[in-house]
Amino acid sequence: MDSVRSTTGLRAGAFAPGHLPRWSDLPLFHAAWLFAAGIVVARLEWLRPSVLLVALALMACLCGVAAVRAQRVAWLAMAPLWIVLGAWCAEMEPRPAPAPELNVFSDGLLRTVEGTVVEAGPVRGEIDEDGEEPSLSSGEEKPSQRIDVRVSSIEKVTNEEDAQIPADGVVRLTVRWPSPPAQPLGCGERVRAMARLLPPEVYRDPGAWSRRDYLLDQGITSTGSAESGRVERVGDGAAESIHCRLGEAQRTASNRLLALPAATRRLPRALRISEDDAVMLAAMVTGDRTFLSRSLRVGFERTGSFHMLVVSGFHLAIVSGCIFWIARRLRLPRVPATLLTIGASFAYALFTGFAIPVQRSLWMVTLYLLGRLVYRERSPLNTIGFAALCLLAASPRSLFESGFQMTLLAVAAIGGIAMPLLEHTIHPYLTATRDLALVAIDVKLPPRQAGFRVMLRMVAWRAEAAFSRTIGWRAFPGVVRFVLRVGELVVVACVVELAMTLPMAAYFHRITIFALPVNLLILPLLALLMPAAVITLVALLVWPAAAVIPAAVVAVLLHFGVRLVRLFGALALGDIRIPGPLAWQTAMFCLLLGVAMLLARGGRWQRRAAWGALAAGALAAVVPRPIQHPRDALLVEAIDVGQGDSLLLITPDGKTLLVDGGGLAGGQPQGSYQRDESGGTGSAAMPEFDIGEEVVSPALWARGIRRLDAVALSHAHSDHMGGLPAVLRNFRPAELWVGNNPPTESYEALLREAAELGVRTRSFRAGDRLAFGDVQVGVLAPLPGYLPGPMPGNNDSLVLHVAYGDTSVLLEGDAEAPVEEAMMARAGLESALLKVGHHGSVTSTRPEFLARVAPRWAVISCGLHNRFGHPRPEVLAELEQARVRTFSTDINGATCFRLDGKEARAEESCEVDR
Repeated sequence: MDSVRSTTGLRAGAFAPGHLPRWSDLPLFHAAWLFAAGIVVARLEWLRPSVLLVALALMACLCGVAAVRAQRVAWLAMAPLWIVLGAWCAEMEPRPAPAPELNVFSDGLLRTVEGTVVEAGPVRGEIDEDGEEPSLSSGEEKPSQRIDVRVSSIEKVTNEEDAQIPADGVVRLTVRWPSPPAQPLGCGERVRAMARLLPPEVYRDPGAWSRRDYLLDQGITSTGSAESGRVERVGDGAAESIHCRLGEAQRTASNRLLALPAATRRLPRALRISEDDAVMLAAMVTGDRTFLSRSLRVGFERTGSFHMLVVSGFHLAIVSGCIFWIARRLRLPRVPATLLTIGASFAYALFTGFAIPVQRSLWMVTLYLLGRLVYRERSPLNTIGFAALCLLAASPRSLFESGFQMTLLAVAAIGGIAMPLLEHTIHPYLTATRDLALVAIDVKLPPRQAGFRVMLRMVAWRAEAAFSRTIGWRAFPGVVRFVLRVGELVVVACVVELAMTLPMAAYFHRITIFALPVNLLILPLLALLMPAAVITLVALLVWPAAAVIPAAVVAVLLHFGVRLVRLFGALALGDIRIPGPLAWQTAMFCLLLGVAMLLARGGRWQRRAAWGALAAGALAAVVPRPIQHPRDALLVEAIDVGQGDSLLLITPDGKTLLVDGGGLAGGQPQGSYQRDESGGTGSAAMPEFDIGEEVVSPALWARGIRRLDAVALSHAHSDHMGGLPAVLRNFRPAELWVGNNPPTESYEALLREAAELGVRTRSFRAGDRLAFGDVQVGVLAPLPGYLPGPMPGNNDSLVLHVAYGDTSVLLEGDAEAPVEEAMMARAGLESALLKVGHHGSVTSTRPEFLARVAPRWAVISCGLHNRFGHPRPEVLAELEQARVRTFSTDINGATCFRLDGKEARAEESCEVDR
């Protein structure tokens, strides 16, 4: 009994239950969401800034009057003031625009540009990201380097003059080297290059990501490529910028981490850093994602744990937390410790590249730390509101960025739902475990917590009697606190994962079923891994030989995390892809999230209802929606995939058929498939830009498609087949239709992947017919006796004739004149719509074939500024002479046609409901 002490010298309020402020005590939180609502209104409807400014002045006067004479209803005037202020800031924010001079001269002509390198990437053996096609005669990948050049002058060529004129703007060039260079181009160097500048390629499909907008946000107007022989160094810049020095420091640190495999090769396998481990470490510590391939990312994306591989807000929070903890342990006062933490976090953010997401995370951490000084006794929602308000005022457009939304949703869900729930459930019991030996505390606690302390004390007595005082009064309460902390983590993780349902569905089209168990382990693991990784980096820079010790710790932690991610990521249920939510689903989610925040502050039944509201909001975001298509017509959509083919057909009864999946024409070799590391028998190697994942799939999701009924491959060229592996994985079609293709490695890998996914493969020949929902599908080629060559060819094409009533569409693939001549021997070629063969090449669509088909409409799928000159003027002239109304995806983007059984007509656009 002498282990239990009594005292009257208790700290006032040390064990009192947590106090949750009323909603009226959260002015900054309310100001933030009202300001955001104003930004949304401005996004939906253009509002004249001058009118908004007058309204602001009137509302400010009204608020002043209300503050003096009617304080209780002053919020009625303040609420619209914040909304109008948000709308005005959104309308006044400058939109990114291309540099005028560079935009004019980005016409594909060979021009001389001169300027200073402001960003220089490493030399890599890869296809340039601008989508320009390397020679088809060689499958070898030449070394290339991506550089961003701030242009000072550009060549102007006219009939009268050829001169360099001043210009200002940034271009992104891919420099191709014949062999690895001894001295790559560096940041700060002045260069003169001859290059063909073009605007960034844009895929004009509903839901497709815009690379042009992405580059404009970085100030980049044009892209191009140049052989190294056409790039000349003309001297260093006037002075090496801070940006270049920071970039050099980042690359130096990254290279040290990438060299870790050699330094740890003699350690046991479990303690060894592999090349993939080093790449992931470089990404998560220095922000260098240069070598972070898609195959490394995919498992983390499937399990909702990709944040582990990037310098995110959580990474900055860990670094900041460690610095703040060290500062407080050194007995620095609160204010100096906060300022030191902010300064060190700022330095770390600069070191990692100071990208936009990192900047946003830094400001969130900074404003949160400053807010704690001002509102330290208040709800974290006020601090969150303060940070969000500052960020939105600086850049209203950031409200619509996925990173900002996910960060804001996560912290708002924790502060507005998880913390109130914990204040009434776990936290009182966690507080009750402190100073268990002090009996006098019991009378100051509610009955439940007092009883809990009595029960713990009885167990502690028995543990002391059976073992020792240390086990009874230190180890046992510590175990109880650990269990409660785990419960706390589970609550927070559940709330965050439910809150993340909307952005995961909207931006990544995923239901991450295993995100909760994975992140429950990944987040604590990352809290240990990041400090160990930073210590390893510091050791590599200061004393490389000593870095092996922390590197071994990093290896153990990283291997555990990677194996965990791969285990769950390999499960079929771990990768459910879904269409993005519609506007009403988004509105319902936001409404239910707000309801959950209100209910979380109430009594027991209200808190349970808060869980229900949060779960209902998550369900509303992912509930299946009907496919958007005409119910009385066959829809044919030519998806804009650049220089390639991909067509979507939806029958009146909702059957879906995708013909081809696009790809890089002459780009990534079709043999570049590899065995999956998880043990699969052959899946496509994942290129850095996958048209099937980034273009075709979003176009299908935009229509609400979750599963395809069938996918047809016309032939095994990369610009038709390249995107199909991603389509098969994302939409799990019932059938894969093929013709007669040579058994190349890439084609066989596609068939194996289809078999692994449970997709039935059907082979067709000319003369085959089948019913597909409300339409009839006839096969016109390849002929039964056709033998393909050793490599894929255009005449391997599977040609389909799809009829609905008296209207039909002829899908020619890349079939050329010999196949067209053979098809002319068959009856029933007449079609209302023709998909022109071979992207409008002169090898297809001969006049006599066009006369037999007699289409009213035609569509050509090709890329803008493609090097083949498609569509050829001769073909366009033939179509014009035959009075065929022709659309081309390079000019019109995605193009839709309705075949209602009596007539065919083109849709004005392929826009879908959002």
